[in-house]
Amino acid sequence: MKLPEGTDSGIITNPQEDRAVQRLVSFQGTIDIETAQGFGFILAQGGTLVAAYYRDDRGSYQGNDALDRIGSADTDNVGHYLQAFSSDAFPYGSGERDFQPRFSLRSYSDEEFREAVDICRSEGLTLTAQGKNPPPKRPVPLDENRLKKMLSLYGIVAISTFYEGFAVQSLGDADFEHVAALAEDLLRAGIKIIREMKIGTLSQLILETGTNKIIIAPCGDLYLCVFARKDAQLGMLRVAIKNLQLELSENSE
Repeated sequence: MKLPEGTDSGIITNPQEDRAVQRLVSFQGTIDIETAQGFGFILAQGGTLVAAYYRDDRGSYQGNDALDRIGSADTDNVGHYLQAFSSDAFPYGSGERDFQPRFSLRSYSDEEFREAVDICRSEGLTLTAQGKNPPPKRPVPLDENRLKKMLSLYGIVAISTFYEGFAVQSLGDADFEHVAALAEDLLRAGIKIIREMKIGTLSQLILETGTNKIIIAPCGDLYLCVFARKDAQLGMLRVAIKNLQLELSENSE
């Protein structure tokens, strides 16, 4: 697994200092963690934890398990999380008493961050809300009028937008919870293939059978899934999705 290189943004040696927490309020990127027992990273954006990985002599841990392994965590606030670290948080063994946890910051551009999220998603490293923590912020939905217009195209059966395997918007005739879960699995597989083949970033993922066509594409904060009959004009669908992607990209600049 190789995340974007990003830009070196320094090292935090004492995360309990107020200055360290303040630096992370607007931080976007990875926090590489090195402890006496192992190493890993946290992907964060604007003070919110997004994904995590950790490895020590007992094995490797992903997502919430990684946070639990590293130490007590507030999965909604990276500042509170780093404040939980201290020399007493780790049971040092022989020769490790003078070792202090290190936090190396690598800031990401928006494009690098999206790429990192895709990689973490494909590897199962993204975090889920637990216990008393609030659920993740709901992503911004797409313009429903645009989706309705796309649904009116010949051969379209259903359209859904999804996020982390859950349907956000649904139009047409389909079992949308099932579609979102399967689309998430297909998306992860596609992203993993793209990353391993080093052929760029995902624009559209197309699955075609003798009876149906499915197109999955990133659109803003969400992923769009278009379910169509076999006689739908694939070229027309791809153009409609590309126009929507371009519009969202221009509006975000």
